[in-house]
Amino acid sequence: MKRLKSFAADCWPIIVLRFSLILSLCVSIGWGEIRLSPSEHYTQEQAQEYCRSFGSSWRQMSIHELFALPSNIPFVEGFSYWSYNRGPSDNTEIGTGSEGDGGIIAMVGYSFFPKERNITLSPPTKKIAAACTDIPEIKPSRNYRLRVEGTEDNSSGLLWHSLDATDKRAKFTFDQAHEKCESLTLHGRAWRVPRLEELYGIVDYEHFRPSVDMRYFGAMMHRYYWSSESLSSAEGYVVGFKLGSVATVNKGETAYLRCVSE
Repeated sequence: MKRLKSFAADCWPIIVLRFSLILSLCVSIGWGEIRLSPSEHYTQEQAQEYCRSFGSSWRQMSIHELFALPSNIPFVEGFSYWSYNRGPSDNTEIGTGSEGDGGIIAMVGYSFFPKERNITLSPPTKKIAAACTDIPEIKPSRNYRLRVEGTEDNSSGLLWHSLDATDKRAKFTFDQAHEKCESLTLHGRAWRVPRLEELYGIVDYEHFRPSVDMRYFGAMMHRYYWSSESLSSAEGYVVGFKLGSVATVNKGETAYLRCVSE
């Protein structure tokens, strides 16, 4: 692949339509630098090559890193960006943004759609944009312990209610999910629906079906669970625990629920 000579030195400018401003594709975010491709011309493998073309310290970002980026990063309006993460190669069902309704493919790649903060499963041959960084990867911290009340995250102090405490197969609308958690009186604690970052934070890509460590979180259902956050008045965020996706669905639809307490 031919390297663009001016990119590394000057950082190509790009117009972000949402703000009608000229912003730089080369972004310093305190702990390092990221570079975003100015086009959606890359398969997942080509995106990896694109990142390596900047030097030996450059690499593709993980899907956890992309999801955690601050909102002021100048992503291109409407672009999706490859991570290096891939899913199991066992005829996984894939679909738009999610947990499987769009056909059969041997392997899936994980991409991030910043406009709606969706994590999407796509064929690795799909051509989208690349996101690169020059810092060593920091893996998500996972420090849990089992308690009588549920599973505690020792890093944040957040407590997840035990699957055995409620009917794990029960499904709720967005409003019903909030009512259910807030009405729980388990162990004399106050409970709520987890925020999106909290719910996605227990996704572990070393595990699939479900994409959590079952030693601590049990056999969670393989489909969507509600977060407390909304994209709009009509749509709420969900996390899929079949393969670890993030999507938005109509608040009138039903999804599974895992409550938290602080």
